[in-house]
Amino acid sequence: MHKILAALLTSGAMLFGASAAAQQFTLLSSWDSNYAYNPYLLDPFVERLAEATDGRISINVLGPETVPPFEQLEPVGAGVFDFLFTNGAYHFGTTPLFTVAEALVGDAEMIRETGLFDYLDEHYQQFGLKLVMLPITPQGAYHILLREPVGDSGDLSGKKIRGTLSYQGVVEGLGGALTVIPASEIYTALEKGVVDGASWPIIGALEYRWYEVADYLMRPGFGANYEPIFMNLNAWNALSEEDQNLMTEISIDIEKKWNEDSLDIWAEEEEILKEKGMKVTELSKEQQEQLQTYWAEGLWALGIDERPDLIQDFRDFAISKGMAE
Repeated sequence: MHKILAALLTSGAMLFGASAAAQQFTLLSSWDSNYAYNPYLLDPFVERLAEATDGRISINVLGPETVPPFEQLEPVGAGVFDFLFTNGAYHFGTTPLFTVAEALVGDAEMIRETGLFDYLDEHYQQFGLKLVMLPITPQGAYHILLREPVGDSGDLSGKKIRGTLSYQGVVEGLGGALTVIPASEIYTALEKGVVDGASWPIIGALEYRWYEVADYLMRPGFGANYEPIFMNLNAWNALSEEDQNLMTEISIDIEKKWNEDSLDIWAEEEEILKEKGMKVTELSKEQQEQLQTYWAEGLWALGIDERPDLIQDFRDFAISKGMAE
């Protein structure tokens, strides 16, 4: 009887220990489950972390219906939620640094080898956040969908284009007018002609069915896309060193694969959109040559207007690493 009781107590203690060690985290995403980048960035991060820990670490993903995209940084920094998957444009008013970072050139390895990852990480720690994963694309990550083709002017003169502030340099450089509306309103705005086009990452029109209300893909694409995953800093510090290292290894692997595969993924979606009736419309040669300058200088100007000292220091750093001019 004593042996049975001892065995039961031991078993109970083991079960309690296993339960105590299990951790379920919450992650806020700035996009819903249809977001085109999820299968390549968010889903692998969540799934591989669960697999590598045999389910001991799990992440419950919550979308913008829980907290609007422009309001997500603060609650994650405060520890109300544990992770954040986002884009710098959604928290520009808190800090413009990640928005401006998309003006840089480089690949996944450069981001970590040059110290850019650490630079950004240190900055965001003042907001209670730890930068965990930083997937970036090659140049050409953004584009504009249009209801009508580019006209004889070879640009966007007279057109109203939906976008966040990060698109301002491109839209205005091409002669258009920027209209800031939430992503959830893009379909209706295009359908009703409230806007003549919409800026977005170069994949995504398929999942959101925007090909039903926009017939043209403006080319070429422009800019690099940075979509970080942050973790609440206190939650990160509470992890074991082993779990921190595991999370970092998974993140680096996803970053590398995304950077390598992006061009093929973009091309695949474009072909499907063409099959559904969309056509490519090209800017004039002169505007094509200026497109990347519009993008980069527009981002630098936005950042300088918001935080001149911070952004000048950042630009000096990026220039010293060969990632900016």
